[in-house]
Amino acid sequence: MSIKPWKILRSQYLVRDRWLSLRADTCRTDQGILVDPFYILEKKDWAHVLAFDAAGRILVVRQYRHGSGVVSTELPCGMIDSSDGTPLAAAKRELLEETGCVADDYETVTAVYANSARQTNRVHCFVGFNTRKVAEPRQEASENIESEFVSLADVFQMIDTGAFAQSHHIASLYQGLRKVGRLKPDPARPE
Repeated sequence: MSIKPWKILRSQYLVRDRWLSLRADTCRTDQGILVDPFYILEKKDWAHVLAFDAAGRILVVRQYRHGSGVVSTELPCGMIDSSDGTPLAAAKRELLEETGCVADDYETVTAVYANSARQTNRVHCFVGFNTRKVAEPRQEASENIESEFVSLADVFQMIDTGAFAQSHHIASLYQGLRKVGRLKPDPARPE
C-alpha cells in the first residue's frame, strides 16, 4: 500500500477529563504537507446491544441527547469502563443499568470506529437473545431513559422518520441483523 500514516511532530492536550481528551497535533502527511493543528478526540470505547426478546422484538431506548438537542431512539449502549474488563461485560452492565433487562445468550458482532477521522474510540456491538426485564433500571442521576420492545418493522420506520438517527446505532443494528440472518441481500436486485 502506498498510503502511509502521518508523522506527529507535536501534541498538546487542550482538555482532559473522565469523558474525553481533546488534543491538538502538529502533523506532517506522507506527502510532506504540514497540518497544524489537527484535533483528535480521545474517548473510551462504547458497547451496543441489539437485544431481542423471546418474540423476536428489539429493545430500544429513548433519551435526551444534549449535543443534538433531541430525544433519540437508540440501542442500549454506553461507555466501556476500566472496571468492566471486557466489552461484553460493559454491554451486559449497560443493558441492566439502562433497562433493567438481561439476555440469556450473546453473540459478538463487530467493532467499528465511531469516527476514524477525528476520534480514537470504537463501538463494540453484541446481539443479545431472550432479553427480558428482571429489575428496575439503575440509571445515573442525569439520565432519564425509557425502553420498550418493538418490531423490526417499527425500527425501520423509526429510521425512515429520523427518530432512530444515530449513525453508529444504525450501523450496529444492521451488522447485528446480518449476523443473525435477519437482513439478507434481495436476490431480485443485482449487486
